[in-house]
Amino acid sequence: MEPVQTAFNFDGLTFPNPESTLTKIETKLYDLVPIGKANAVSADYLAKAMDIDTRTVTAIVRQLHLKHCDIGGLREAGYYRFKDPHEYLEYMAVAEKEQARRYQVLNAMRHTPMAQQVTANLNNLSKERLKNDKISN
Repeated sequence: MEPVQTAFNFDGLTFPNPESTLTKIETKLYDLVPIGKANAVSADYLAKAMDIDTRTVTAIVRQLHLKHCDIGGLREAGYYRFKDPHEYLEYMAVAEKEQARRYQVLNAMRHTPMAQQVTANLNNLSKERLKNDKISN
């Protein structure tokens, strides 16, 4: 029986990373994700194929990202594995723009009337604790 190549070496880096072993369900999902953005499949498709819900698919894809697996995703098309560096760079540019927009929203939310009320309440609690600490010492 001939040996099967399960890893490859690219410019001194071994893939997949031996420290990032995948669970059975991660492996199954990863194997279902096609190569190339043009072949992307929806979370719904993957969920049906694996008999799980779409939230679980999303969670597994997140875990695969954290384990350094090359999976991209498009809201309108679904998930795919990068076929070339161009697809990777395109995905990263979109992801970075999306992250910047999320940061803007979070930063703006820190200045809403409710945020100011929460801050005032926390400040009052802190003052009370300090006052009580001084009294008990």
